[in-house]
Amino acid sequence: MRTQNDQNFKKIIERRDPRYDGRLYWGVTTTRIYCRPICPARPKPENIRIFKSATAAEKAGYRPCLRCRPDLAPGSQRWEGTGVSVARALRLMDERAGEGLTVEELAATLGMSDRHLRRLFLEHLGASPVEIMINRRLHLARQLIGETRQPLTEIAFAAGFQSIRRFNEAFQELYHKPPSAFRRQTTQDEAPGLQLHLAVREPYDWPSMLRFLRGHQTYGVERVDETSYTRFIPQKDQPPGQVRVTFQDGTLITEFQNIRLPELRPLIARLRHLFDADHNPHDLPQSSERLAHGIRIPGCFDAFETAVGIVISQLVSTVHARQMLRKLVSTYGHRLTDDEIFTFPKAAVLQSAELETLGLTRQKAEAIRQLSAQVSEGGLVLSRLADLSETRKKLAAIPGIGPWTVEWIAMRCLGDADAFPRTDLMMKRTEVRDVELWTSQKSYLTQILWRDYVRSKDAQKGGKT
Repeated sequence: MRTQNDQNFKKIIERRDPRYDGRLYWGVTTTRIYCRPICPARPKPENIRIFKSATAAEKAGYRPCLRCRPDLAPGSQRWEGTGVSVARALRLMDERAGEGLTVEELAATLGMSDRHLRRLFLEHLGASPVEIMINRRLHLARQLIGETRQPLTEIAFAAGFQSIRRFNEAFQELYHKPPSAFRRQTTQDEAPGLQLHLAVREPYDWPSMLRFLRGHQTYGVERVDETSYTRFIPQKDQPPGQVRVTFQDGTLITEFQNIRLPELRPLIARLRHLFDADHNPHDLPQSSERLAHGIRIPGCFDAFETAVGIVISQLVSTVHARQMLRKLVSTYGHRLTDDEIFTFPKAAVLQSAELETLGLTRQKAEAIRQLSAQVSEGGLVLSRLADLSETRKKLAAIPGIGPWTVEWIAMRCLGDADAFPRTDLMMKRTEVRDVELWTSQKSYLTQILWRDYVRSKDAQKGGKT
């Protein structure tokens, strides 16, 4: 952060302003420990040093605080101007975790030179892309060492290190002790599989998140009940893996069964997107009419799967949409086990499927075929890295896909926080007077309206019984 702003940032730290969590970090020069803005620690202002990122603090020789755990804290989604390119780069690091992504490949994907990308990272994060990559690997490795009993060698490679020696050196440099010593200081319960804790910022409306996902779940691919979300992961030459997510004390508790360690990084990235784990609820407008109460945007685990489900749900009830989606998965998906676990059909399969035989209208079936063809051939990329404007145009150009569908796909698959399906039936039945207050955040307003509408319907049903 700029020196002339340090005094303002110290005031933010003094009041523990949650709106800045994930957007700045501070270190204490006397202890060489760095923290989040919300940390309860109270150092003297003259001993505080401001950093743009956790990596910048660690680069300067500061260790993460054991109270506020800045190395395991949620990320930030508040990026403006040239910072948007940095945000896209961070997302790409997540989406291609485990692929050995280089800075040159990262820059080329974003359409800029690697020199320009390095300059943006230094400007916004105070560290280079390579330093950010290495520290993210170390943070995951530390979490795996502390929360699991997996062998240290396997953890090193799963975190993305190509050499045990390099892993040990980097870990020692950051945490001032080797991985083996860190492991000895931790205790883990003997349990099958893996369990990790993914921090989110509270408040977090877990019941509303699960209710939405339960109403839109994909048969055979995921299961959602009143307390948990479960996803089945295809595995080569063995039974499918399983990821189960519950929520407790500000943490998404993720349990992995039959999942190999190298698969963890990309799976965690998908889960964080699905549950909107990096959102800061204190960034939303303070509206007397629309109380957020920890609302989140349900994202997606598989963008193509979610997009097809949204197309199917056009102009029909969620119950009918789930029934049609079940027929599609049962007919064109691949059965993994005898207890009705499937893989979702590939785009290459659906682009020529006779979907009318499932009971879909000709227009809806053709829309799914064209969507599938464009995804299969690479003409349409459904990703949070995609250009929002261009992707919206491509979606809208597909016959049978209207504005409502485009907005929901943009919201859930593309990560557009400002998507707003004005033609939604729920919107038409709800008076919305404060849309302008939610500029750039209308996806959250949509979820608030959806939640409040469902609650009102439940209350009406309760009054009739």
